[in-house]
Amino acid sequence: MRKEKRFSIIGLIITIIILLAVAVFAVNKIFGNEGIVSQYKEEDTEYNKHEVVEKLNLIIKEKYFGDYKYAQENKKDINEIYTEEAVWAFLMENNYINELKDINDNVVANEYYINTEYLNRDIVSYEVNKNGSEGNGTKVFKIKKIDTKCMIYFVDKYGEEEELGELIMHPQI
Repeated sequence: MRKEKRFSIIGLIITIIILLAVAVFAVNKIFGNEGIVSQYKEEDTEYNKHEVVEKLNLIIKEKYFGDYKYAQENKKDINEIYTEEAVWAFLMENNYINELKDINDNVVANEYYINTEYLNRDIVSYEVNKNGSEGNGTKVFKIKKIDTKCMIYFVDKYGEEEELGELIMHPQI
């Protein structure tokens, strides 16, 4: 009788150890670095990065249409009302962008920080503080004026830039 109890206790202990090992494996597979949750978050972030480009271009297009309508109603030339300087001023006044500053708080020429919190909140899946910092590094969206183009970039916590698309300053009707 004692031998049977010993075997059943040993069997119970072995079963518990096996269940714990399976549980650790399952939790690691779901929440680990290569886990399902991190892969989902990464895919979601990639999708939302491109939505930032689409949203900014939509904002500029809406401004263009508003200026175009105003120009027609007041018999004015659209090129007098809708200028690149007016678009930059509009984006800054509405807090969509700010001048980008370096670590010494100097303005970086022809580069702008995109305030994602002023875009639709649902397009950015992670919270970024005012200066773009997160607990584990910096992640920001920025616009860089290069010659006649304005390109939108995502800068990860390691400082590597990923080109996302072009900011279309002169939309077509």
